[in-house]
Amino acid sequence: MTWILGVNVPPVGWHDTAACLVDETGRVYAMAEEERFTRTKHGVHEQPLNAVSFVLESAGVAPADVDVVAVGWDVPRMYGVHAMRWGFGGPDALLRAIGLTGTGRRPDVVFVDHHRAHAVSGLYAAGVAEAAVLVVDGNGEDESASLFEARRGRPMVRRRRWSRVRSLGIMYAAVSQALGFGILGAGKTMGLASYGRDGGVEPWQLLDDDLTPPFAHTDEDSYDQVLESWVEHIGGLLGRTSLTVDTDTLDKVPEAVRLAWSAQHTVERAIAAMVARAREETGLEDVCLAGGVALNCSANGMLPQPVHAPPIPHDAGVALGAAWSLCDGRPGGPLDPYLGSPVLRAGEELPVASEPLRVDRVVELLCRGAIGALAVGRAEVGPRALGHRSIIALPSAVEVRDEINLTKGREHWRPLAPVARVQDAGRFWSERPTLQRYMLGATQVTAEARAVMPAAVHVDGSVRAQVVDERAGLIHELLGALSDAGVPPVLINTSLNTRGEPLVNTATEALRAFDAIGLDFVVVGDRLVVR
Repeated sequence: MTWILGVNVPPVGWHDTAACLVDETGRVYAMAEEERFTRTKHGVHEQPLNAVSFVLESAGVAPADVDVVAVGWDVPRMYGVHAMRWGFGGPDALLRAIGLTGTGRRPDVVFVDHHRAHAVSGLYAAGVAEAAVLVVDGNGEDESASLFEARRGRPMVRRRRWSRVRSLGIMYAAVSQALGFGILGAGKTMGLASYGRDGGVEPWQLLDDDLTPPFAHTDEDSYDQVLESWVEHIGGLLGRTSLTVDTDTLDKVPEAVRLAWSAQHTVERAIAAMVARAREETGLEDVCLAGGVALNCSANGMLPQPVHAPPIPHDAGVALGAAWSLCDGRPGGPLDPYLGSPVLRAGEELPVASEPLRVDRVVELLCRGAIGALAVGRAEVGPRALGHRSIIALPSAVEVRDEINLTKGREHWRPLAPVARVQDAGRFWSERPTLQRYMLGATQVTAEARAVMPAAVHVDGSVRAQVVDERAGLIHELLGALSDAGVPPVLINTSLNTRGEPLVNTATEALRAFDAIGLDFVVVGDRLVVR
């Protein structure tokens, strides 16, 4: 058996550092982002030491047994492109940084083009044999978007690339920074943009149809140069470089709403054009999305189907894509996202009073208006809570949304996501099943949804929905039990974490969040804790 360790590592991958372990057939044994262990959101500049240790231990693989380390960046190419400004010390330095030296055996180190790694992750996670694959992010080695063609039995071929100066990701990061969310706060910008859509606000045109920016540039401009140019341009639109107001009130600030909506409108228009071009140039209907911009569920949901996106489209996903790109085979079917740490270690007991988990008991609590959480099984990969590290509640009263946002320290205007079983989703929203599997495709709600789930409907009538089947475990059982009880089978599903931290990983962290947020109950493994 050949063991392939995929990694996203600094300094080339400065955020969302991660590790995964696969064998030569493409089977994924484990995957995790470093943030889940260090509790520093996005794992900025952190080596994935804990993530590497976890994925190896999960499969019972010793460091000396690793055959290949696959890096989701073409570092030698970056040496040339960036004149060695990255300070990368070479393969041996990388192995030392992730704890794979001193084992008596040196694994091979393979560098994989960043966008190719993204593309492989998007294609294989979708479980389709042929597709146009569109990668859109801040930048790869020196490009901001790439179009690949993948056909059965043939190597994946890059058909087109867009230069870094045309980066949708850098533009969106600059807008997020101006709004006070930071350059990694794109999710908040997307939520704020809906107030512009709903209010009929006229957006600024930030990019023209071929993604040319509204400032002087060359295709050789660096990431920092492009970002700074956007900062200056946005400052001209606003009359100042940033909005120095409390982010909790931004939905009441017209220029903030207009700026967020302008960025979102630009992305939606651009992605639609790029997907249309992808289908035209490849002759393929299935489109797989990857790269950080593929987290933009509002843009994804507007695309003509079939469109796919993996649960890890952001930079963490290149750890998986780099590893998969070296496999002899590919996994069958869509990726199971529950690849992270188990909530409880073998033999671990909860340090608080608890009772055995019963589905009917949890349903009873929910029907009484309780707000609770699930911390069960292995953690989901990616930034979306997919039912294993989730806060849940009935969405029948808008006050529930307000209470969750308040107690979690979220801006009051931010929406919450709903979850339903695959067979029930059509009752509540327009279905986008390949995207909603991982909560990556927003959609419009039905009249029934407006009546029964107001706490999960955003201001513009959209939802960032998730659909689940039996593989999701307890959350699927709870939805079925609600249906059996005559209650609309839909729940709020938002991430179990406190402000500024990633999803909880362990039982200890789940209990800490339970207390900090003031939840009414939490399921941890097969135990139920009730306040």
